[in-house]
Amino acid sequence: MLISLLLNGCVEKQTNEKQHTIEPMEPGVQVMEHKAVTESESTNQNQDRNSNIVTPVNKSLEPNKRSSARATDSNTLDQFIKKIQPQDEHLQKILKEDLDRDGKPEYVLAFGIEKEEIDNIFVVREDVGYHIIDKLEDPVIVVHLNTDVRIMKLDQTDQKFIVVYSTSEVDEAEGFSIFALNHNQINNLNYNYPEATGQGSRKLEDINKDGVFEDVSYYHFQDTQQHTIMTYQKFDKTGQEKSKVLYENKNKKFVYPLIPKDIIQNYLEDHYLKKRFFIPLPEMEEFTVLSANPKYDFENIIDFSAMNYTGLDLDIKEIAYEGNQRSFLVKSSSEEEESNQGLVFTLEKQSGKWKIMSIEMNDK
Repeated sequence: MLISLLLNGCVEKQTNEKQHTIEPMEPGVQVMEHKAVTESESTNQNQDRNSNIVTPVNKSLEPNKRSSARATDSNTLDQFIKKIQPQDEHLQKILKEDLDRDGKPEYVLAFGIEKEEIDNIFVVREDVGYHIIDKLEDPVIVVHLNTDVRIMKLDQTDQKFIVVYSTSEVDEAEGFSIFALNHNQINNLNYNYPEATGQGSRKLEDINKDGVFEDVSYYHFQDTQQHTIMTYQKFDKTGQEKSKVLYENKNKKFVYPLIPKDIIQNYLEDHYLKKRFFIPLPEMEEFTVLSANPKYDFENIIDFSAMNYTGLDLDIKEIAYEGNQRSFLVKSSSEEEESNQGLVFTLEKQSGKWKIMSIEMNDK
């Protein structure tokens, strides 16, 4: 009987002891013990990222008082996250990686008000508890959405970088920001976003397939040939910038226009691209039989500003037609209808193709 009472007392004591549990993280939060993203993985993730539905970044939102730069260490990561979580924001993503290669892991914590919207990103270290190393400061100064954050290996070294991807509300622009952890500080190594026009793609791609990513800019134009100008440089903006001309028309190559007005339009579009990007466009030479470049500054006569948006808007009026030669008065569509000031292009048909024979200024 005594033995039985003693055993029952032990069981009751164990049952009454207080249980120490950790509240689980929110469902749906992405937790990754991250490997560096390879090029193929990056391509697949880019496709996934383009389908994200996000809302504008609220730059005025700052962490609450519990989110001070040096938060008190916590024994568990999920408890620490609750302490630093900005008011009204939810944990969107956790990435784990040894960013500074000291043998100890860091955590990248991304928070946002809405699902898949990132408003605040903290880098946290586990070292006898957890504490904030730094908060990522967004370098993009125009309105945009931060839609994803990744840890990526961008060159042939062992260094890992934090990459934040951004887009616009209507998906006309996309870009990125690169951050590195050095000496307990987060530095913005580079960022690229079409801030000037709000249109275009800025991407991280391994163009040369050499294990080193490039900062690649794509400039899309609604011109006769549907040109896309690609410029690229090493991801940290060091080294020489290079460029390449792409054709997005159905033939994926230069197609000689059949009618004189299209040749004039194409020639002036190419003039703009050549001057803006300092790139050769051999197709321009196919249009003309000029012995020297025109002496006129076309920018003083033609408004090229629409090239960045809807395309070059020209008013091309035929003023003479004699034999195999045709002449056209060319000016911007925005000019007054009564004005005859503009450029006079004279073309002649040679071997089945119209060629530009002369370009003159008409100031009457």
